[in-house]
Formats: sequence, C-alpha cells, structure tokens
Amino acid sequence: MERLSDYIQGERVVRELRRHAPEALEALARDLEQPLSPPLEKAMARTLDDRRVPDFSASEVLMPAMMTTFAVDPAAIAEEELTGLEEKCNRCSEVGRCWQAMRAFADAEACRGFCPNAEAFIGRGVEEAETAS
Repeated sequence: MERLSDYIQGERVVRELRRHAPEALEALARDLEQPLSPPLEKAMARTLDDRRVPDFSASEVLMPAMMTTFAVDPAAIAEEELTGLEEKCNRCSEVGRCWQAMRAFADAEACRGFCPNAEAFIGRGVEEAETAS
C-alpha cells in the first residue's frame, strides 16, 4: 500500500504536472525552498535526472546555490571560466541529487562527492581567500 501511496503523491503528480501544467512543474523545480512530501521530492529528482523539465537549467538554479554552499563569490571567477563551469553543471548527470542536496542545505563536504565543479570551487571560498591574504 505504501508504494501506491508514494506513486500517487509523487510520480503521478509529476506526470500530471508535466502533461497539463509544465510551467508549474518548472516553477516547482526552480523553488529550492518549497516544502514537498518525500515521495514528490524523489519524483522531482528523478524527473530532473531524466531531463524531463525542458526549461530547467541547472546552472541557473543549482549552481548559485552550490556556490553559496562552497562560499564562492561569482564575481571572483573570470567570465570565460564561469561559462565553462555553467556548461559542466548543465551536463551533470547528478542534477536530481544536487537538487535534493541544495533543498536540504547540504554542506560542501557532502556535495564534494558528486558536484563536477567542486574542485573548481574549493579554494575560492570566502574563508579560504581571507586566510590566504
């Protein structure tokens, strides 16, 4: 019975939104603070992993949150390097995992294991820059 309930609260809702209200699905994906039931959050993460939210851009939604997690000032990164980091973010295969991590305010250490830009962010954080000065 629990699996049926999870389906009704998660996958079915996402499927219905994708079909009848794609703009609402996109808004839900972009809002990292919107409270969601666990089944709906899992379904959203799978949908993002499968790239089934057409106008969702990981670099627009997740990368700023990830940079905050790593305490990185975007202004401290050259524009061409930032473009490369955005491209890497948009090609990432862990979008759903990242989305869930950013919603849960995961710390940099937790994100380091899956974020393709983690190494670029490490050492650029505000704290590291202050201690290097």
